[in-house]
Amino acid sequence: MNRKSTILLVLSLIVLILMAVFSSQNYLLFSFGFLIVTLGVYFWRFEKSQHNSKEIVFIAIICALAVVGRIIFAALPSVKPEIFILIMGAIVSGPETGFLMGTIIALTSNMYFGQGVWTPWQMFALGVIGLISGLMSDGVPKWLLVVWGFFSGFLMGWIMDIYYIVGYVDPITIKSIFTSIMASFYFDFVHALFTAVLLLFVGKRWIKLFNNYKRKYDLF
Repeated sequence: MNRKSTILLVLSLIVLILMAVFSSQNYLLFSFGFLIVTLGVYFWRFEKSQHNSKEIVFIAIICALAVVGRIIFAALPSVKPEIFILIMGAIVSGPETGFLMGTIIALTSNMYFGQGVWTPWQMFALGVIGLISGLMSDGVPKWLLVVWGFFSGFLMGWIMDIYYIVGYVDPITIKSIFTSIMASFYFDFVHALFTAVLLLFVGKRWIKLFNNYKRKYDLF
């Protein structure tokens, strides 16, 4: 993981800590602060590298697909394709762009589902998944892609469990932590399984499609 990716993670954690210390009522302020931090690091990389504006179009396409996919499946709890689409886009575009796409997907899709204290945490969760996915090469074996997709569903759930435990569990004990995690296990499992199944059957096809776009316009 390079220096910019590390900076993204550190700054994101600082935003979450500040939100917990000051007030959860300012969640929108922290959500946009989160996005500004991510955009700042991304465009710092953008200015220092030889890139073109078509990258922004690619990012917008990935985010739009993920947001629309999440909205379409709104009636089915945890059956959401946003992690699948994010993983595909991040593998092609890299870790910093993957983190950026994850934060945008969470913030924009919550304009439909509803903003709240959970928004910055979802931005962080999807951002981390995008960052780690971006560290993979487009030649990643299918089995590893499927395993990562399955694990990422739980990773997002565990990060959201931390938000719930810190904000709503009192007192925080080993028993209450275990109870909170087990309460969300079914939803995390369905999310993880759905992501893994998509990656198993169409993951490589989507990577090929995105790579063709990448080569055609000389992106990333």
